[in-house]
Formats: sequence, C-alpha cells, structure tokens
Amino acid sequence: MDYGYIKNGKVYRNAFLDFPEKEIGTVKDSEEATMQYFTDRFQGLLNEITEVQHKIESQSNKGSFLMKVINLKESLPTMDAMGDFESVHNKLVEIESELNTYIDQNRHKNLQIKTALLEELKSVASSHEWKSATEAIKEIQQKWIKTGAVDSEHKDRIEGEYKQLTNQFFERKSAFYAEIEKMMQEKEADYEEFLKKAREKISKGNSNFKTLKADLMSEWKELGKIKHEKHAAFWDEFQRLLKSAMRSSKSAGQGKASVEENIKRRQEILDKLSALSESLEPKINLNQVRKEWKMAGFVPKQKNYEMNETFHRLTSLISEKIFLGQLLQKKARKDMSEQDLEKLRIRLLYDLLNRDVAELKTFEENVEKFNTAKGLDHLLDQKLFQQKRKVEVKKEILNQLKGLQNSN
Repeated sequence: MDYGYIKNGKVYRNAFLDFPEKEIGTVKDSEEATMQYFTDRFQGLLNEITEVQHKIESQSNKGSFLMKVINLKESLPTMDAMGDFESVHNKLVEIESELNTYIDQNRHKNLQIKTALLEELKSVASSHEWKSATEAIKEIQQKWIKTGAVDSEHKDRIEGEYKQLTNQFFERKSAFYAEIEKMMQEKEADYEEFLKKAREKISKGNSNFKTLKADLMSEWKELGKIKHEKHAAFWDEFQRLLKSAMRSSKSAGQGKASVEENIKRRQEILDKLSALSESLEPKINLNQVRKEWKMAGFVPKQKNYEMNETFHRLTSLISEKIFLGQLLQKKARKDMSEQDLEKLRIRLLYDLLNRDVAELKTFEENVEKFNTAKGLDHLLDQKLFQQKRKVEVKKEILNQLKGLQNSN
C-alpha cells in the first residue's frame, strides 16, 4: 500500500511532508473493505477540492474562498483517510497562493476605486445644493459598499476620511434644515401673536370695520410665508375673526377716522422716533410705540410701505442704541472718564458690527449656493434683508459716534 498500512488490526496513514504517520482506524469486515473505506474518504476530499476550484473559477468574488482553502489545507494532518496527501497539500498551497495574489491585486484596484470615490465625495460634500448633493452622496455610498476591502495599511485612513466627509455633510444639512425649521417656528409664533392682538382689537369694539380690516390685512401681509398647512389654519382663524368684527361693527354704528388723520398719527410717531434716534442713549418703550403704530389706522398701500420702512429703520436704530448702552453699562469700570466711555462704546460697536458682517457673509453664501423647497425663498430673503439692516444700522451709529468723537 503506497499511502498506508495495516498492522495488528489497526490502519495507519503514512507520514507526509512534516506530518507523522497517523492511526486512522481499525479493520472491520476485511482489510480490503477497510482500505477501500478510507480510500473513498480521500476521494471525498478530492471531490470537495474540485468543487471549490470550480466555484473559484466561475464566481467573481474569488477572495471569499480563501479561508475555505486554508481550512482544508490545515485539516489534512488530522484527516482519517488514505491517499496522496502530499499532492493534495501542494495543490491547496498553490490555490492559496493564487488567491492571495488575486486578493492583493483586487485590494490595490479597490484602493484606486475608493480613492477616486473620495475625490468625488470631497466635491459633492462641500455643496449647499442639498437635494442633488444628497442623491449624489447616496450613489457614492452604494458604490463604496460594493467595492471590496483595501490593504490594512490603508484601511483606517481611507475609511476614516470617507466617514468624516459623509458625517460632516449630513451634519451641515441637518443644521441647515434645523435653522429653517427654527425660522418657520418663529414665523408661526408671529402669526399666533398677530391673531392674539387681532382678538384684542376686535374685543374693544369698532364699527369702522373697513379700516380695521384694512389694518389687519396690511399686518397679515407683512407676516411672511410659512408651511402651507399652517398658513391655511391661521388664515381660517383670521377670517373667523374678521367675520366677528364685521358683525360687531354693524351693531356699533360708530364713525371712522379719515385716511389723512391716520397718516398724521403715524407721521407724529415717526417725528418722535426721528428726534429720539439722534440721542446716544434714547429713553423710550419701543413695545408701546409699536403698539401705537399698529393702532394708527388704515393708510394707502404705497404710503403705508414708505412709512413702514422709515418706522422699521428708526426703531432698529433706537433698539441697537439701547442695547449698546446696556452693554456699555455692563462692561464699563466705575472710574472711567466720559472720553474713555465713548471709546469703549465704539469698540463694543465694532465687535457687534464685525459679528453681524460675518453672519451676513455666511448667510449670503448659503443663500446663493442651495436650492430651497418651494415657499422658503421668501422667508430666506426676509431673513437676509433683516441681517443687512442690522449691519446698515450699526454702520450708521458708528458714523454718528465717530462724528461726535472728532468734534470733541
């Protein structure tokens, strides 16, 4: 027997390579039948190897069979079978070597593919076109998953960079839409406040329904856009209030203030604000002034627009001066001279202005680079306009402070 022998009723497999001979069983029935049994077991091993080779040749993911080949090779010394184990061992070593070469080549190819995907990802991940960029990144993610592993020496770097880029993009996207949602909620709060004040006006009783409705409609149009379903709900409530006001006005039968009187009332408020805006630390309750402004009555559309613009500019100017004065009180030392106080006031204003300019620049860049959902463009334009006004108002105050400083 070339690959083993029988001695004292026991069956032994011959040594091969560095592996010693091995007792693999005992004689049962006859020596011929026993040897045939262990020979058949060896043939089963050959069949299994042939099947693995066929799968390696026919399937694209050849590297997945490496562990199967290694396990077969390592099982040879302990296998209870009779046959040419040395040839089988050499064959499995050869297959293992071919698979390792294939895997090395494939991992190098995978590295090239993933490197190219990273370059594509870097470009897409910096985009503010959230919808198209998200679709592109999802496509890259699918390609990344389908691409196999790379060598361990590159794995941490390339996988880490991929994870960092995707995480940063989705974090920026989440932050952007969180800001949009916050802005929407703020706008919704404006609608709720509007309805609250509308109820208060109506509850006071006013037969001049036309003027009241015009005033309320003018305020409604200034509220800006919100989500459609929210807008519809607020509109329905507003219409219910108007119907209630109309019924009340019919029963009250009071006279109505003329448009000229309404313009005069608003102009008086503007004159008062204009005079106060010249002061560095104006003393006024702006909330009360805003309430008086809204109660001033109907003014024609164009005139209303012009007067509202002036009103918002003056109240913004006064509000900024009040805030600056409060900040100065917190920052100033008790022993500071008037000259030092004014220098500190200018420094504080510079800090506030630089902050607003930076925020404006960032917002402008974002507005230019992304596509927003329908209905949000007006909201963003309004936010941008408010940010620009904050900068313009602070510049106006700064010019006033510098003029006073140069005159002293």
